[in-house]
Amino acid sequence: MTGPLPDYYRAAVVPGQLRASLCELCRTPTGDQYRFCFKCHDSFARPNAAGFACYAIGGDQSGTDMRRYKAFPPGAQALDNIRLLLEHCVNHLGCAGRLVGAGIDAVAVVPSRTHYAPGAPSPLQFLCTRILPRYLRRIDLRPAPGSTSDRRVHTDAFTAPECRDLSHVLVVDDTWASGATMLSAVTTIQARGAQFTSTLALARWLNPQYSLTHELIVNVERVDDWKKPEQACPFTLDGTCPT
Repeated sequence: MTGPLPDYYRAAVVPGQLRASLCELCRTPTGDQYRFCFKCHDSFARPNAAGFACYAIGGDQSGTDMRRYKAFPPGAQALDNIRLLLEHCVNHLGCAGRLVGAGIDAVAVVPSRTHYAPGAPSPLQFLCTRILPRYLRRIDLRPAPGSTSDRRVHTDAFTAPECRDLSHVLVVDDTWASGATMLSAVTTIQARGAQFTSTLALARWLNPQYSLTHELIVNVERVDDWKKPEQACPFTLDGTCPT
């Protein structure tokens, strides 16, 4: 990273006593005794590893940045912050490889389904082209005709070329809200033959209007234990790089 992120950015890592109440995959609060949230549990496919650079909280500046960076024109500060998040995650791509047991050899950047235009990269695709390592093969992930964002996981939401010769594909999106878009993309990549998949969301969206989410935010703030994204590995629940 070439500069620090503002203090309002919080890593998607919470104190140890609170982790048991999180979905093991998407890190949303689920209450006690549930390994996965409903969406992740019922998905057609799940990634072998999932990374999140930060929590973006609705009504907070972190949440506002996730919208402003892709506005037209983009917010300059927001765009710079998203770039810093992505640069931080690039430093941990090897962590995803160690968790899965195979290095990442390709990347698929999730396209917008509401504003998709062939040949016109989205703001996230533009950033990934500039920042992600050039040795990673780019998978041409596209929204299927008629595909819409309805917060449901679909097997036919995206199209992609054959991936049978690939060991480990990283699927990148800016925000994981319901998870439907990312899980739909993973379903497509796995169906096309990739041996392993990992996901990287620059932000895990938290809506404080939900009671469990509000409780999580309050509990972390009560012990004053939010970590900065720069201090945490995005691919592990405790923020420690795997060995």
